[in-house]
Amino acid sequence: MKYLFIDDHDIEASDNLARKLHQPRKQRDNVIIRPEYRWENNSIQVRTTPVWLPDEGIFKMIYLTGAEGMDPEVKVDITGAPVGTESFACYATSVDGVNWEKPFLGLYDYPALTWRGTPIGRENNIIPSAKGMLQGPIYDAHDADARRRFKGLRYGEGALRSLVSADFLHWEALDIPSLPSQDESHLTYDEDKRLFIAAVKRVGPYGRSWYLLTSDDFAHWREHGLIFHADQIDQENGAERLQRFFDDPAYMTPIFNRPAEWRTDVYNFPIFPYEGLYLATAVMHHWAGKHAPLYENVDSRKSVELACSRDLLTWQRVAGRAPFLELSPVDDGETYDTGQILITNRPVMRNNELWFYYLGFRYRALSIEETLNRRYLDASALCLARLRMDGFVSLKGGIEWGSVLTRPLVVSDNALHINADSWRGRVLTEVIDAGSGRPIAGFTKDDCIPAIVDSIDERVRWRARGDLTELAGRTIRLRFYLWQAELYSFWFSGMVN
Repeated sequence: MKYLFIDDHDIEASDNLARKLHQPRKQRDNVIIRPEYRWENNSIQVRTTPVWLPDEGIFKMIYLTGAEGMDPEVKVDITGAPVGTESFACYATSVDGVNWEKPFLGLYDYPALTWRGTPIGRENNIIPSAKGMLQGPIYDAHDADARRRFKGLRYGEGALRSLVSADFLHWEALDIPSLPSQDESHLTYDEDKRLFIAAVKRVGPYGRSWYLLTSDDFAHWREHGLIFHADQIDQENGAERLQRFFDDPAYMTPIFNRPAEWRTDVYNFPIFPYEGLYLATAVMHHWAGKHAPLYENVDSRKSVELACSRDLLTWQRVAGRAPFLELSPVDDGETYDTGQILITNRPVMRNNELWFYYLGFRYRALSIEETLNRRYLDASALCLARLRMDGFVSLKGGIEWGSVLTRPLVVSDNALHINADSWRGRVLTEVIDAGSGRPIAGFTKDDCIPAIVDSIDERVRWRARGDLTELAGRTIRLRFYLWQAELYSFWFSGMVN
């Protein structure tokens, strides 16, 4: 297990260091799944990270789509939304997580016509039995029943229905009670604890709020109640962020602006385990004003923040609620994530990085004129952003030395490793006896070989000590000294000669 600096859980004291939040990097060409067929021409929707299947050496994904109806004339209902739109669940695969294919499956007879006027028929990647399954698939390697190898949740009529599959393509509903939820929810599997985690949206303080359900068998669920909601600080932050979209011409301006209706609630709350704790990428929903003509929904902008927990019940905001992922400027008009942003349930560890798959939307609200002109087409896509391994938060030292002292911990192996960016500075490590509070001979700051490196895995060395073998099982503290450096994490492991 690694020790991170996301919160103060493992920190006794810190001097002259800053805690810095790091945002995942968006590459310019970061769109990986976009509308390209008739049955997905409106939108792409995903809430669950692609599944990696080691036996097959491939990623697999089910994504939901929106498509125009069969009527060639655009019509709107009394809310101003287009009439007759359809939705489908579709299949995609990738060997590298970046370049995706959409294999035609022959499972669904799609009645629409090609541009040549011939029926599309079964030449599509639609999975009929997965329709509406926005949460999943989750791969469960521990289930002894091969028919339940993949798991997911389908939303409908104010609840979530549990689905299982043996082959990813054919799904059946379990004959068990549904889980009460509104339209948004997230499903994650903690492989180490063999625990299914469902975060579900219901009404609570300040509107959209998040409740927790857990299960160790995907059949019997335990209700834990309200775990996360917005507060007054979020209202102040939301107003400041909204104002930016009205003031800065580089960003798309919301269509509706009714300051009396400005408010912030929590649109999504994906939870995932990471190195002995739980993290959540909370999607904060900043209202700009209600839609005309019926004012049944709101125009808004979104930002993603980090929260952390040790028990899934009590959550702490990270880095002063600074944004972890934000909307992009309009730029050349080819960027998707300019109107809305949503993030999937967990990152993928790939190529020594954390890959965050997220949805980018070109808009949140459209005028009736824009709807009649089919601006809703090609409206969203699945995008990718990358983060350094363990790179959520660092402790940063500047032009004067700073230090951090850990709480007591046990030396569990013979080598100490750090994840640090210190190629323009230094990191020194000192081992302190937890009882006396004194540095241990041979492991002092002056004995340490400075780490001058940018590495996600650097072994700490002392001049007269090759490793920590003589300290095995001993309770110690560590003091890290930083100058012009950032420290992300540390851990013990067996040394490889």
